[in-house]
Amino acid sequence: MIWTRRSANAGETRSRWASTKVIVGETEDEASALRERLIADVPMEAVGVWLSHNTGFDMSTLPPRFSVRELNERIAAANASPVGFVGLLIEQYGQDGEITREEFMRYGLEAATGYGITRAGTAAQIVNYLEEMFEATGSRGGFMLGHSQCGTRDLLQNIVDLLVPELQRRGRFRRAYTGHTLRENLAG
Repeated sequence: MIWTRRSANAGETRSRWASTKVIVGETEDEASALRERLIADVPMEAVGVWLSHNTGFDMSTLPPRFSVRELNERIAAANASPVGFVGLLIEQYGQDGEITREEFMRYGLEAATGYGITRAGTAAQIVNYLEEMFEATGSRGGFMLGHSQCGTRDLLQNIVDLLVPELQRRGRFRRAYTGHTLRENLAG
């Protein structure tokens, strides 16, 4: 994800790269299977709870089929707050587009787990993507990797064991910290 904003200097545009969620596997098929695990074991009741918590609206009261406009009105009438993906639903279905409760929960599942914004691949594929985004934003800063709330420890271990060595091989991640303090290491 890239954010672009106008700088205080007239005409200058600056880009910042927000965190990206990655899943790394030894093969592309393994990475894809790991990504599918993000959503495989999450019960729809848990999705409803997550959506209700994030909006302040009891999603268990939704009818079997409703329009996105009706959803937005129900949430607002309850003095709750529609979250960002309701706006995305409006883009996808239109204000008067209809959606089933099951479709809505599936959409919520992907939002809750970060499934739709998680990039899966081999270490080389992920680093290619990271380098492309790094260069597109002016080669400033570094990489900020996110992790799904429902990701398992092995997903993080794959970043350490597979992704970091590839980044180091390409000179994109340091091999040692030379400072004596955290401040020196972060600044250096």
